[in-house]
Amino acid sequence: MSTYALLVDHKICFDCKACEVACKQTNALGAGIRWMHVITVGPKMLGGKMVTDYIPTMCRHCAKPPCIDACPTDAITKRADGVVTIDDELCNGCMACIPACPFAALQYDSEKNTVDKCNMCLDRIEKGLQPACVQACPAKAIYFGETNDIVRQMQQQRAAMLL
Repeated sequence: MSTYALLVDHKICFDCKACEVACKQTNALGAGIRWMHVITVGPKMLGGKMVTDYIPTMCRHCAKPPCIDACPTDAITKRADGVVTIDDELCNGCMACIPACPFAALQYDSEKNTVDKCNMCLDRIEKGLQPACVQACPAKAIYFGETNDIVRQMQQQRAAMLL
């Protein structure tokens, strides 16, 4: 079985936030809940130039997710395909997993009293579609697929940009 991953080439993100909007709409997320958000770093001086980086941030579906160990109810699991999920029926809303995440990807939903996060748009990938954020990104800065394949895709896109 393939192991899926989402990777971001933040060097080509230009802060349009199409990924944020697509994620929110596709997952019908309530006010204040963002499974995908673009972080602005800078402006800062780099090589004598003022630069600003934009970094799309979401659950990284870690190889060894620290949120799993932090969850006292075993609501968080990692599937064989690499997707980390949260079972709303098992989550008691204690939020113990939130500080365990190094990417600040987990979000507490006060209306449901549960924690949730990016699930790589499981319903979409099970139909053979790309996650909503990947499909929506006009810069093609977000990659989805089998890990080795997307690293190769990123390298090819960067090489093509240099031509």
